[in-house]
Formats: sequence, C-alpha cells, structure tokens
Amino acid sequence: MQVTVSLPKAFSVRDHHEFDAHSHLVARLNPDLRVKAIAQGIHVHGGPTVYWGIVHHVNHQPDSETIKTALTEAGFDTNHGGARYDASF
Repeated sequence: MQVTVSLPKAFSVRDHHEFDAHSHLVARLNPDLRVKAIAQGIHVHGGPTVYWGIVHHVNHQPDSETIKTALTEAGFDTNHGGARYDASF
C-alpha cells in the first residue's frame, strides 16, 4: 500500500517529552522525515495549553507561512493572545 501525504503536518501533545516518541515513530516510517517542536498554545476548541510540533521532510524545511498554515489546519488557535510559534530551523 502506498500513501501520499502533504508535508508539513502539525500535531499537538500534552507533554513536550512526547516529541521523542513521535520522532522515533516517524523515523521508523521514513528516515527522511523529521519532527520538530514548534509552538505552544491552545486548540481552537479550547482546553489547556499544549505543545505543537510539525513533521517535515529533511530536505524541505518549511518557511514561517507554511508552518502557520500547517498549525492552523491542525487546530492551533492563532488568534489566542498566548499563542506563539517558532519558525526557525
């Protein structure tokens, strides 16, 4: 089975230590993929502040606009005053 996925994809976790597990899983699926912790903020439906990460291809590091789009698609509340993300690689 072959699957096509558009990268980067964003996701959230409650604890920043969970990024290690996600990173190992993604690397086993495809060694050319990387996970990076990129933001802290809430989901558009509310709840506590969580950590947000993105999955990207090692040779295609996303720019800040692409990161913001991926976070928005994943449900990151960009309009909340405490929301912040780091677009540096």
